[in-house]
Amino acid sequence: MPPIVHSFSLSGVFLNISINDRFVFFGIAVALIIPWLWAFVNRPQLRKKMIRAGLFGGLMAPPAEYWYFSDYWRPPGLFGYKIVFIEDFLFGFAVTGLSAIVYEVLFNAQYEKTARNYKKLFLGMFAFGIGLMMLFNTVLGFNSMITSCICFVFFTVFVLVLRPDLLMQSVLSAFLMLIVILIVYVPLFDIFNTTYWQKYWLLYGTNPWGIILFGNIPLTELMWYFFWGGFAGIAHPFASGRVRVKNADANTAMPLPTEAL
Repeated sequence: MPPIVHSFSLSGVFLNISINDRFVFFGIAVALIIPWLWAFVNRPQLRKKMIRAGLFGGLMAPPAEYWYFSDYWRPPGLFGYKIVFIEDFLFGFAVTGLSAIVYEVLFNAQYEKTARNYKKLFLGMFAFGIGLMMLFNTVLGFNSMITSCICFVFFTVFVLVLRPDLLMQSVLSAFLMLIVILIVYVPLFDIFNTTYWQKYWLLYGTNPWGIILFGNIPLTELMWYFFWGGFAGIAHPFASGRVRVKNADANTAMPLPTEAL
């Protein structure tokens, strides 16, 4: 098995990147934006939440890539190899906004503010999360992707200790995000670009995390979306103190795609 290249030369490399590779990361972000837009149009009561969550994720994604580029992957962007891409913001916006509402959209859930507000605690968790990333990644030498998953699990458990009523929502949100990304990843990496991860995934062929599933999809990618979905899916009701009280009325329920035709 050929070794993974861990360094790239910026000079002249742009012309050697296929269009297929350059558009992959952007394509993932666009694919996630599509269900986000559908929910945005059909669930107006969620729009403010979707925008706020999306902007938070979009702004956090570029600095997070500095961590991931160091030891997890180094993909090309639309304009060649860079440290931060336009796609980073778009991806962070889409995946965070979608994770925050996927459970509410598919299960037609409504919430009321009846529990304790944990906004200040949530901000503290964010700062503590940066500290955890530095501890596990920089000090202990864990891979940045594995460190992210550890943080997601840690904070999910912490939230559920304080709000055990969110357990089912967390589990379902995790599986829903896993399903969403498999719908995107399976055709993209098993049909349209089967060698992408071999070229740009720094864990390819390594043990124990260089495992490929469903053809050409890294296990670590599925882990990230699963654990991220489990945490992001309950972050807003936890921070805002909202509790699910009933399903949305039939008149306000989101129509299925076939009903909109």
